[in-house]
Amino acid sequence: RVRVDSETKETIISGMGELHLEVYIERMKREYKVEVISGAPNVNYKETISTKAEFDYLHKKQTGGSGQYAKVQGYIEPLSLEEQKELGKTNEFINECIGTNIPPEYYTSCEKGTNDAFTSGSLVGSEV
Repeated sequence: RVRVDSETKETIISGMGELHLEVYIERMKREYKVEVISGAPNVNYKETISTKAEFDYLHKKQTGGSGQYAKVQGYIEPLSLEEQKELGKTNEFINECIGTNIPPEYYTSCEKGTNDAFTSGSLVGSEV
């Protein structure tokens, strides 16, 4: 696979392993007479959720006015392969808010924040 990185403007080639990439590089040099600058291959790691984990977070911030206060409780658990295929995605946000203390227009922001948290995991910072 070949793609151009929008930030660095580099052409990135992907392969089955280091030897596979070295063969591509040698062919480009030999057949197309192209100068190739190659770096160490990067592995795209992904983190996964292995067991159910509960969380309880209290946010308090006082900045001169009335301040901010929020308590977030919930859990995160792995989806089965069948659920992932059914949903067409790897994660699902289910809102189980009780009462009317949180206005419904905030629910989409909560879901967006949860999905944003999946872009970097807690172990190595890779996508979840």
